[in-house]
Parts: sequence; C-alpha cells; structure tokens
Amino acid sequence: MADRTDRHLPFVVALTIGAAALLLLVGIVSFAEAATIGVLFVAGLMTGASLTPRDVMVKAAAPPGQIGKVFGFVSSGMSLGGAIMPVPYGMSIDAGRPELVLVVVAALLLLSLLCAGGARFGFRRAAVPVAAE
Repeated sequence: MADRTDRHLPFVVALTIGAAALLLLVGIVSFAEAATIGVLFVAGLMTGASLTPRDVMVKAAAPPGQIGKVFGFVSSGMSLGGAIMPVPYGMSIDAGRPELVLVVVAALLLLSLLCAGGARFGFRRAAVPVAAE
C-alpha cells in the first residue's frame, strides 16, 4: 500500500488511531474470549499495515546522506522500548490491573503520532557538510 500513495501521514494516523482505539476498547470493556481475540487481531493488522508507510516517512524525513543514522536511531529506540516496557507491564499485571497494559499501549501508540507529525511539519534540519579528516 505504501507504494500506491505519497500521502503516508494520513494513512499512518488513521491506522494508528484505529489500533489505539481498539486496544483501549479491549482494555476498558470486557469482551468474550473470541471477540477479544478478533478485536486484537484487527488492531494488530492495523498496526502492522502502518509500519511500511511509517518507514517511508522516516526515510523522507531523514536529512540527505543520514538515512542510515536515522533508521539506526529509530530501530534502537524500538528495541529499547521493547526491552524496558515488559517490566512496568508485568508490574501492572502483578498488581491485579492487567487492563492497564492495553491502556498504556494505546496511549504510547497515540504519542508516537507526535513524532510522525513533528518529522513531517518542520522539525527537519538541513544536512551540514563536514570536511573529511
């Protein structure tokens, strides 16, 4: 889908808000097991479908010649979040509040949109050439 349009931000925003809404719904409302699985499946599809356009947006936001550094930074941030967040999620579950896990995930998904919007709307700096040593 990412190759069929150059308007990636609205696509990513719609999918991310939709996934966050579904996760929040499952975190707040009690569903039957099959319905919970179905809703989380759709939320996962929405999140997964937003990854390729998000990568295209990261590439477009990167300064010329800095794409590798930008992808390295983004990938490191995702790995760091994946390493850190299981601890507070586990603490929430151990405290008897497992529904908070999905609420926090939904909130973090929505916060990620601020990064996408910031990259799109003017926080880019021009690359400054540096002399070789």
